[in-house]
Amino acid sequence: MTKEERAAKRILWEQRIADFKTSGLSGAKWCAAHKFKTHQLWYWLKKLQPEMPTEKPVQWLPVEIGDSESALTVKIGPAAIEVPGGFDPQLLISVVKVLSTL
Repeated sequence: MTKEERAAKRILWEQRIADFKTSGLSGAKWCAAHKFKTHQLWYWLKKLQPEMPTEKPVQWLPVEIGDSESALTVKIGPAAIEVPGGFDPQLLISVVKVLSTL
């Protein structure tokens, strides 16, 4: 097959693929209606699909690093208490009781 024949065949299959995509038919039904074998359609679909990058580009995001101790925020009504790691549980209980009465 000459270079010109290959180019003509490619153009012909580009037109066929466009027809298939606009037909709304499944590959098997479109092939049956046009007297093609389904493997031909799948071959040309794969061959003519646009080149897709194999890897997605990496997107870096900023990260904020706080204290190494974890903290807990307790909200009671409009008040919010930030409780750091290693807190005094009795003090927290007392503060929550006072806030609950307000």
